[in-house]
Amino acid sequence: TVRLWDVGTGQPVGEPFEGHTGWVNSVSFSPDNTHIVSGSGDKTIRLWEVATGRPAGEPFVGHTEEVNSVSFSPDGTRIGASHHDRTLTSALPGEDGWITGPNRRLLFWIPPASREPFYNPRTALVIPRGGVELDLSDMAHGTRWQHCYEE
Repeated sequence: TVRLWDVGTGQPVGEPFEGHTGWVNSVSFSPDNTHIVSGSGDKTIRLWEVATGRPAGEPFVGHTEEVNSVSFSPDGTRIGASHHDRTLTSALPGEDGWITGPNRRLLFWIPPASREPFYNPRTALVIPRGGVELDLSDMAHGTRWQHCYEE
């Protein structure tokens, strides 16, 4: 269950947002305050309409373990999540600096000087506006980009 609270009175606002079947581990407001995203032990991510408390579509499914943390991108167009199974890409580099996707497939590498802002997958956080952003405008890519990695 997700519930809104009035900070001034300490009283609940409206009815609970119901739909998750496990513990809700994380929530985050969209930058325009019209939606809330929630991540749960039921292995789903849900998007809610703040005004109605109703789901904004079907749950995001596909995780094999619980979702620990969720957050909107600063422009509100994407949702990031951290979880134990790493089935979705999260901004969490390995010790070698590589961000990996499903099945440990290499996605991109972060230079050592730029790794500090990235967090442990067990850390719950909300990334504020003006947070860490990656400029990929000069990124090298193509059909053989992964060959820059040598084991």
